[in-house]
Amino acid sequence: MRNQWGFSTAGEIIFGLNTVRRLGQIIRQLGGQRALVVTDQNLVAAGLLDRVRESLKGANVTFEVFDGGEPEPRIEAAQACIEFARAVGPDVIVGLGGGSNIDLAKTTATVLKWGGKPADYFGENKVPGPIMPLVAVSTTAGTGSAVSPVAILTDVERNLKIGISSNYLRPRVALYDPVLTVSCPPKVTAESGIDALTHAIEAYTCIDYHALPVAPDQPVAYSGKFPLADALAGRAIQLIGANLRRAVYQGRSLAAREAMHLGALLAGMAFSNAGVAAVHALQYPIGALTHTSHGLGNGLLLPYVMEYNLPACPQAFADIARWLGEEVEGLSVWEAAQRSVEAVQRLKADIGIPRRLRDIGITAEQLPTIAETA
Repeated sequence: MRNQWGFSTAGEIIFGLNTVRRLGQIIRQLGGQRALVVTDQNLVAAGLLDRVRESLKGANVTFEVFDGGEPEPRIEAAQACIEFARAVGPDVIVGLGGGSNIDLAKTTATVLKWGGKPADYFGENKVPGPIMPLVAVSTTAGTGSAVSPVAILTDVERNLKIGISSNYLRPRVALYDPVLTVSCPPKVTAESGIDALTHAIEAYTCIDYHALPVAPDQPVAYSGKFPLADALAGRAIQLIGANLRRAVYQGRSLAAREAMHLGALLAGMAFSNAGVAAVHALQYPIGALTHTSHGLGNGLLLPYVMEYNLPACPQAFADIARWLGEEVEGLSVWEAAQRSVEAVQRLKADIGIPRRLRDIGITAEQLPTIAETA
């Protein structure tokens, strides 16, 4: 029986309205004078890069911009970013965007520090030491990449998503400014938000840390379910359940955006220590086959995996139902637990997440391969 758990996150977390104005100062405090900003053309067009540029100029930080980020980034996109960075010679890297751009920044900071190519670090604990100073500026309320130890890339040739996992990948600073999420379109808001909810629910219902089938002193990438992660996940579920619909349909609401950004942060801190489970395992091959977003796939799968897991931990799912606002007073634990699945199905429907795999192009013939890969 394992009798220990561990907790790690970004070196520093800065949260609040208009905190992006502090970015230049943050880079200076890290000893930086020349930054590479990793982002994408959509965020440039939305004006978010302008906010970053203003802060960097105000702190006399010189910088260059790589705007070749893309959804579910390919290994080739990471290599292009690395080559651009080598030509620039930055001393700090800034990831501006959702998980995709931040993952590109993580990969680039790793290879610039330690050499080689991204594939040299695929898997767990292949990064030999601290990477280049990295600041993650989150512009979506979803992935948790700004506080996580993972970078995910897409291998197009093998139709597979593959990742680098190491605590060294956690950014030195994670900057969460809810104002940057206001321009996030409804579809991206919905898919990012249900992704964050998936993180929180899987963290809260994954295997207990003392039941992990490993030796007590064996290092693990994820600790399993433990009290600190439970506290973070529970609060995240409350915040997301109460605010996701409003963030999708009333995107100018700063109150909804701030609550969702906080919920995504807490969920990211929870899952990046406890771990995730079958939703994510299934989503990786499904996302590679369909080229749909990570959040959409997670949201589609979530209630079905919840229903499958429900007999193993009904009290945990009863808790989730209550946090999602379900009226469970007077119900048995089992009845309350079932309400959690129903609540997630309704939320999915309300924000436009597909209900079935066939809706995103998966065929029955592909299911055995998906299961094997998962």
